[in-house]
Amino acid sequence: MKKSHLIVLFIIVSIALNAQSFYKGALVTELNTGFEIYNTVLKVKIKDPNRTRDTSYNDKAGNTNFGLAAEYGLHKRFGVGLRYKNNKYFTSRDEVTHNKPEVRTNDIVVLLNYHPVVTKHFDLVLGADVGYSTFKYKANDSLNLVLSGGGSYISLYANPRIYFGKFGINFKIYAPFTNYNKLTTNNEDFNKYIAITKWKGQGFGMGFGIQYCFLDNKGGSTKPMHN
Repeated sequence: MKKSHLIVLFIIVSIALNAQSFYKGALVTELNTGFEIYNTVLKVKIKDPNRTRDTSYNDKAGNTNFGLAAEYGLHKRFGVGLRYKNNKYFTSRDEVTHNKPEVRTNDIVVLLNYHPVVTKHFDLVLGADVGYSTFKYKANDSLNLVLSGGGSYISLYANPRIYFGKFGINFKIYAPFTNYNKLTTNNEDFNKYIAITKWKGQGFGMGFGIQYCFLDNKGGSTKPMHN
């Protein structure tokens, strides 16, 4: 009886160890929302008939965002995927014109994840996003001024996931970096005298989301051990 009990215990422990929330061949999809706070630098070149002046402005910016992502397990510890994120920045109403501008950016990035701790109900993800971002500023003024362009988006993050079966929730803490070069407007007169040469930011972000893991773990079944 004692021997049979040990065999049963061994099987139970083996199954528990193999029942992991992330594995080679896993397909994890996510829906997320969150916020970002940036320290920003705006570089402007002012051109007039006599000279050209370069001016730099330091400021802060913040946004709320939502996104979706998909990750595929290349290895039990490594995954790769794609992420889309839409960001809406906080703006204030002009005291004179009472116009309120709109600022939106869209990030399309490749995600690279490392999974150092994986159990049946918990998955710690350390990763990075690297990709392209679009920028659009609408002044909502009488000239219908629009400032737009593109640049890079990078973030480094810690993303713990908690699972209840294949469904779960996740939290995210990250450091985002964004950089837009040569933003242009739809107003030729504005572009003739003022050039936005750079808008960049680095900051802090937090997020919350849900995820679902598709595809069964084909390598998760317990097999006899041989010496």
